[in-house]
Amino acid sequence: MKRSIPTGTPTAHPAAPAPISPPGLDDDSLSHWVKLAFVTYRRELDASLREAGLTVPQWRALGILLHKPGATHSDLVRHLEIEAPSVTSLVHGMQRRGWVRQERSPTDARAKRLYLTASGRRLLDQARGACSPVQDRMEKILPGAERAELKRLLRAVIDGMR
Repeated sequence: MKRSIPTGTPTAHPAAPAPISPPGLDDDSLSHWVKLAFVTYRRELDASLREAGLTVPQWRALGILLHKPGATHSDLVRHLEIEAPSVTSLVHGMQRRGWVRQERSPTDARAKRLYLTASGRRLLDQARGACSPVQDRMEKILPGAERAELKRLLRAVIDGMR
């Protein structure tokens, strides 16, 4: 069987964007370094909070309820950036432990408002003490001017990605 050989001038095709390759051990992309910094910090924070008897999502949820008493499940979904079923499970677990209480909204019978209990406040205070060394250690790594510049650069990345 003979193959036909095209004749004439080839049609110009626009250059296709280079494919994004999966990260490897030698990845030097910005996203790799941002993720690595986050994962390193998160690992330290997890360990400190575990000693206080909390997980990071529990700690974050309690902090939201401290600053926004009466927050709803939807508020937690938005602020924690996790799915609604995960928030429901998280809230039920914190209720079983006596850290939060739930009340029906006086203005919307479907909505449930969440509040810290005295036990939840005490636990959050203990956790703050557990987290401080991690935060202090991270703050000491870079001098003040470099820290400010890093924050400025990360804000620019975040704003540019929105």
